[in-house]
Amino acid sequence: MKIPSAIFGFALAALSSCQVQPYAPPPQKALVESVEVQIKDFEGRPDAQAVVKGRMSSNVAQLVDHKQSRDGDRLYIDVLEQTPRGATLIPNLTDASPFQTTIPIELTGLDPGVYTVSANGIETTLEIPQLRAEAAEGEYLAATPAAAPSEMSDEFIAIEDSVFVDPATIPNSIEVP
Repeated sequence: MKIPSAIFGFALAALSSCQVQPYAPPPQKALVESVEVQIKDFEGRPDAQAVVKGRMSSNVAQLVDHKQSRDGDRLYIDVLEQTPRGATLIPNLTDASPFQTTIPIELTGLDPGVYTVSANGIETTLEIPQLRAEAAEGEYLAATPAAAPSEMSDEFIAIEDSVFVDPATIPNSIEVP
């Protein structure tokens, strides 16, 4: 059985137009207008977050996952937006939808001190305070690296040195004289 060339040509054209295309272009940096750093105390450790305000590039754009990176005393936050393919961008960004988002700042491994936080090029400062421990009387004590033990010890009690107590020999109640 022979397939007519017109049907074969139509089928070949249909298959070539079915190429996989991404649903949306890659995320782009959102227009950030301001960034403010808030520091809270979480059980003696600092906890920081960036409150970022700005505008979207279109009314259909949405914020997507942010990215964080470090370079010395500079912390970078990339605030990203995703616009669906074929969406019309707003020519005047002052007409765009405003956004506000709170992003936790990763402080792991940072020493106390002053850092610069940059969210899509808008900068502010972040000061990480000294760690504090509360004494029993309610006073705060500064925790310094010198207060930490210089050597770690791995002590254990050998099982041969432990004393075995038979649970049957323990009385159910204790008499107080």
